Amino acid sequence: MDNQIGVTYTGDHTRTAVEASSTGEAIAGAAAVVLGILGLIGLLPGVLASIACIAAGAGLLLAGGAIAGRFSRIANNIEPNRPRQEVTGSLGMEALAGAAGVVLGILALLGVGTIALLSIAAIVLGAGLIMAGGARSRLETFSHQRNLVTGEGRAMEDVVYVSSGSDILIGVGTIVLGILALSGIAPLTLNLISMLAIGAAILLGGSTIAARVFSHFG
Repeated sequence: MDNQIGVTYTGDHTRTAVEASSTGEAIAGAAAVVLGILGLIGLLPGVLASIACIAAGAGLLLAGGAIAGRFSRIANNIEPNRPRQEVTGSLGMEALAGAAGVVLGILALLGVGTIALLSIAAIVLGAGLIMAGGARSRLETFSHQRNLVTGEGRAMEDVVYVSSGSDILIGVGTIVLGILALSGIAPLTLNLISMLAIGAAILLGGSTIAARVFSHFG
């Protein structure tokens, strides 16, 4: 049996699965952005920050599914096994961070140490975003090595690499903001900014993966 993540899809099934995951990822990211903005202008900031955290966590989970869908298509061509382990390890950590973000957001929404949990969630989701950026970058490298890339394909690759780099930068930034929030420096505001930034990164990542899929299946 081939060493692949989850269920192996081929042809139209692969396209449908990746499109669904990347679309859901983009929607979750957009929701986190909107909720973060509404919270920053003073509309139920604590409640909306918690919901934005849930949306961001769900977005990371869906991002892992979208990346795994693409990875399953090229896994057989990856040699040696270490690159496989790097991608699967990153996907596992990303999924774990997304699940943790959802759980922490729900607990915060229920009023269980809202500020502290949101600050921890910002740190966890930031770490997950760094993993997502690394996995997406590695996957794009594998795809490039396997295929002859046209001019249009190279342009899309550049977009993916930019998205991966922004994931890493935003991830580092939200970790810093989460630590500052834990130390008591304008915690709710910093948490809202963190969720907004994570949502924007997830939105960009989901849109990029969807565009990448269309470029392959056209």
